[in-house]
This record gives sequence, structure tokens and C-alpha cells, in this order.
Amino acid sequence: MNYRFGSYVVYNELECYMISGKEWKIVSEDINSQKLGFIPYEAGFPFYKRIAKSDIQSGYFVRTKAKYKGFIFELFQNENLKKENKIRLYLNNLDFDAYDYFGFNYRNDEANITVNISEIDEIWEERERLSRFPFKVDKIKYLKKSTNT
Repeated sequence: MNYRFGSYVVYNELECYMISGKEWKIVSEDINSQKLGFIPYEAGFPFYKRIAKSDIQSGYFVRTKAKYKGFIFELFQNENLKKENKIRLYLNNLDFDAYDYFGFNYRNDEANITVNISEIDEIWEERERLSRFPFKVDKIKYLKKSTNT
């Protein structure tokens, strides 16, 4: 499973990562995106395309979050953690109860724990509208939902 963080758009019903700069570029790992005019890209993503703002059906910023032991975290996973079936959970700076529970000093911006994915109660994406774009997706998309709620 891929856990996401960043700007995304829907273009021709295809969800793509967005790179903004002097022009709008969208990136897709879907091999079928070539049928929509995407071309191979060199920076780690297989395909990209330049588009106009008017081509975007929906635009949003994604943060993936998790619930663990009753606390909410932002999560991170690289390839090494993925191979070990683990994720890294980052504590919210102002969640003092979580800092106390996990034994971190307050305001430690790097406070995090690494756990097995099977220990996580819920995982979801929170999506916030990107200004200047329509917002036509669910605000929350569950990737793993607890059966106890």
C-alpha cells in the first residue's frame, strides 16, 4: 500500500500527483496514462504531462494519518519500512497526552515511533481543497478501518 503526502489532481478521471512551477505538470504511474498523452519522465515517476488549469477536474492536498492506541499521527513509510511491514508515526507537537504516553519531551518536532502495520487501528487520507481548483472528492478516504467503530 502506498501512503501519500502532497498535491494531487484528477485529470480525465485519472488521479495524478501534481508538480507546479511555471507550468502545471501531472505525474502518473499508470501505464494506461500514455493513452491520455503522458510521456516518460526521468525523475522517478514513469509518466508526466503538461496541462492547463482548466483541464483539472479536482485538486487537493493529501495527508495520510493513522490511529494507534487512541492517538492520531501523520505517517511515513519508505521502501525499507515497507519491506518490514512497518510504518513510522509522527506525533503532533501539541498532543501533550501522546507525548506523555510515549515518553517524549514536549515540542520534540522529530518525535516518532515505528510500529507494525498490523498494530494500527485505522489508516486514512485527509484531503483538503487546493485553492483555484474544484474539489470533487471525499474529504476522507479510509485505507484501513477498525471494525470496532
